[in-house]
Amino acid sequence: MNNDNSGDSRRILIIGTGAAGYSAAKAARLQDLEAEIIMFGKENHLPYYRLRLCEYIGKSVNYDELRISNEEWYEKNRIRVELSSAVTAIDAKARKIIANGKEHSYDSLVLATGSTPIMPPFKGKDLSGVHTIWTVDGIAAINKSLLNAKKAIVIGGGLLGLEAAYRISEMGIAVSLIEGMPRLLPKQLDEEGSEVFRDKVQSLGISIFCGNSVEGFEGDSNRHVSHVRMADGMLLDADIVIVSVGVSPNVAVFRDTGISMNRFIEVNENMETGIEGIYAAGDIASVSGRWFGLWSVANRQGQVAGANAAGGNAAYRADDVPYMLATMGTRVVCSGDAGVIQPDDSKAAYTIDRKIDKEKYLYSKLVFRNGLFVGYMLVGEPAGAFSKLQPLLNTNASAEKINSILYG
Repeated sequence: MNNDNSGDSRRILIIGTGAAGYSAAKAARLQDLEAEIIMFGKENHLPYYRLRLCEYIGKSVNYDELRISNEEWYEKNRIRVELSSAVTAIDAKARKIIANGKEHSYDSLVLATGSTPIMPPFKGKDLSGVHTIWTVDGIAAINKSLLNAKKAIVIGGGLLGLEAAYRISEMGIAVSLIEGMPRLLPKQLDEEGSEVFRDKVQSLGISIFCGNSVEGFEGDSNRHVSHVRMADGMLLDADIVIVSVGVSPNVAVFRDTGISMNRFIEVNENMETGIEGIYAAGDIASVSGRWFGLWSVANRQGQVAGANAAGGNAAYRADDVPYMLATMGTRVVCSGDAGVIQPDDSKAAYTIDRKIDKEKYLYSKLVFRNGLFVGYMLVGEPAGAFSKLQPLLNTNASAEKINSILYG
């Protein structure tokens, strides 16, 4: 192995080529025009918009459309990208990493390795036709399984699962959506809002199974998935199965390095890990005990980490970030204190303004505490006005004023 450090300029290494890694590289270059910046990514692709992957279910992936920036941008900004380069070791004391058997020294290090989709220990999970959604190559594999499929099953009612079910349904393939929780989007919507959203999904011909868990998968003589077996014994036909039940942070390589972590790497508002010169951002980072798992948050955290790795003094403010979902021909937006109201909160007087139109699949819930507008849930057309509601949070805006914005 060799140490490839040379010259007097600051050397910044960034592990990860997702949203946080890309924004860190961009911010580092803006902060320090002379720094040497190197990114390391496991995939053989330059950074791309992972959130748009489901758009290519059922059609050829256009990588040029997915890329955040082209090769010329990296050359112009003198950012070197090492593709297919998994980092296998970090020596924080010596300020070195190892990737593909080669040693790289650093002055500053940004950890932005993102997440990996969770595959529960289902029986038959290794059968062909069983997929997760996370990479360009993964979408290509899904499309291959969809070629002659007539029945698809999506496990998981989160953003990616819902979008996958919607895209496959648009192809004329029968889709069943399985959600282990009692209802769809239980962390984002109350029972009334979830019912409106469920009805919208079912109106598209998608079958929904909530409150039932999956036991495993069964295959045919070619070891291709043919059925999904539920915990209650129900057997569902399947030509393809997509599992989308959450993600796990990629932090294994950081263990035993002295970096403070539990499930995530713990950082402060400057995205500092507690070890001088090492920063973390995105899905692997917990900022002052809070974790988000959102592209927009990863992008902002990467900006802060990259700027500070290059000598800046930026800070990440963990403001409330709206939950936004656009799929199934509708939209869902939730923000602020719109969740479960604690009945023992004697200091707060909550009032709720709720409107439901089941025929048009519309729902709005406005939450007020001690006279202040503190949160909302929106499903359908009202969700299009969420950007006008955000500035009104924690003000004395009235229900009448807000409803005039939502409904005209």
